[in-house]
Amino acid sequence: MLVPKRIDEPELLDEHDAPRDHMERSLRDLRRFNSLYGGASVYRRLLRRVTPPPESILDIATGTADSIESVPGYRVGVDFKIDHLLYMRNGSQVHRVVADALRLPFRDNAFDVVTSAHFFHHLTPDENRRMLRDALRIGRRGVIVNDTRRHYIPYLFVRLLGLLRLVGPITRNDAPASVLRGYTIDEVRAIATGAGAARFEVVRAWPFRFGLLLWK
Repeated sequence: MLVPKRIDEPELLDEHDAPRDHMERSLRDLRRFNSLYGGASVYRRLLRRVTPPPESILDIATGTADSIESVPGYRVGVDFKIDHLLYMRNGSQVHRVVADALRLPFRDNAFDVVTSAHFFHHLTPDENRRMLRDALRIGRRGVIVNDTRRHYIPYLFVRLLGLLRLVGPITRNDAPASVLRGYTIDEVRAIATGAGAARFEVVRAWPFRFGLLLWK
């Protein structure tokens, strides 16, 4: 009842010609969302389901790598936007690689676990299956994904932040758009069914997120 129709519209932060000051403000907004509104904590909670803890992690569409920075081990972050990878990188121990999420340049079983946070909504169902299959090829033990669930409550929340000018101009467009591009639990489950995992689990995560765990 409180789930809007999925609308797949491009986001401004993905464009190549976004003004640099607006881009940097949006990246700071995303880091603040992850820190204050559950993104980083959900990432860590889902990784704790992997026992023993992974010693190497690849994070797809890592942005500024703030999620993967919050966990230990050998860490590599991949993103197709070099400007995002370079922003706020000083002092980071995360290795950064420019690459397409659908054409990952890594050998089979190169990492213990492959992760992705707040990226699933950028892809169509078929593209997500492709990404998950490739991630399972690279991850020795499995793949962990989390993203925002499509629902009116997070949509109205980010719209309010925009109306109050608490986020930058790109985020005022992209945050509501990303919620509307998101998936429901049932849709995620249907996508995961075709990904080729030996088994998988879809879990709800507060606030209005989902976790998808796929095992080999």
